[in-house]
Amino acid sequence: MSLKIMVVDDEPLSQKLIRSLAAPSGHTVFTFEDSQEAGQRAETQRFDVAFVAMGTPQLDGLELARRIRKSPLNLEATIVMLSATDDVKSLRTAYGEGADLVLSKPVTAGRIRPMLASMDSPGWKGRRHAARLPLFSEVVCTWDGQQFPLRSMNISETGMLLQGLADIEVGQEVRLEFKIAEVNASLNVLARIVRKEGTERVAVAFIGLAPEGLNAIQLYVLGRLKDLTRPRDLSNIGMHRLFNP
Repeated sequence: MSLKIMVVDDEPLSQKLIRSLAAPSGHTVFTFEDSQEAGQRAETQRFDVAFVAMGTPQLDGLELARRIRKSPLNLEATIVMLSATDDVKSLRTAYGEGADLVLSKPVTAGRIRPMLASMDSPGWKGRRHAARLPLFSEVVCTWDGQQFPLRSMNISETGMLLQGLADIEVGQEVRLEFKIAEVNASLNVLARIVRKEGTERVAVAFIGLAPEGLNAIQLYVLGRLKDLTRPRDLSNIGMHRLFNP
């Protein structure tokens, strides 16, 4: 699958890096330093992915993201905002303007390569939403003033499977604190117990996941999604086996 990729950044290194990673796989990369020109092109040409620096000159990156999203040709384009900072306010603003993901700079091959590999197949968005991928991380679960040390077994955009002794009934709301080391993120989320497997496993559904939490999980999933190359892989870790809200 060949992707049409737009890269809008006034930093040449970001443009060169994304081009060098995309071109060998047959993807077509269009680079722009002038965000105004990029906005005009987005109104006349379809793109699969747009990497947009948040602080571009001429036309602000957030305004450009809004313009891309409003273009009839690019309603389904994946917009990845490149942010010079990792503050929560900027991330939430980017999501509000139509961004699908936010990457903090500097842009690295280790972050871009698996992302492009995951996108390089039909139906990758559906797999991203459905996939439940292994994640082994220590989790502090707080409920009714008590803390329980648990361990995650897998994660998706909607919930987690946890292992450990916790006498919590289905339907209870809990607070979960954990890290996703691969994307350098610490999460503090509200969740609800939706299923118990014996006395040592519980499935939880996230409640009102904040944009920064969703972004971290999506980045993790995209970094691992390339490993799911066959439909049966999804059935092995899919929600119908491990998670049934």
